[in-house]
Amino acid sequence: MGASRDWTVVSDENGLRFEVLAGLIDDHIRSEEVLVEAHRKVGDLLTKQAALEFIATHVGEGEIRVANRDFSGFVVVAQNGVATGWTTDGRQ
Repeated sequence: MGASRDWTVVSDENGLRFEVLAGLIDDHIRSEEVLVEAHRKVGDLLTKQAALEFIATHVGEGEIRVANRDFSGFVVVAQNGVATGWTTDGRQ
């Protein structure tokens, strides 16, 4: 059986839907600081609020990955503006 994900539109023709993405990140990442990778050489350790601003500047360029420092909570923002999240404890 393959894994399934619920995907949410977090960016549309009006730009990043900050509240939607913030909710998704809060659902899957409990820490206040997150690691964000926009692409191979661009990333940072940021507060969640700063991460939203960082993501807004890079959304649409490629897949953006967000995680906590212990890599137990994850959010991925795809290039087309949809996102999903998961945790290693099984929360979808």
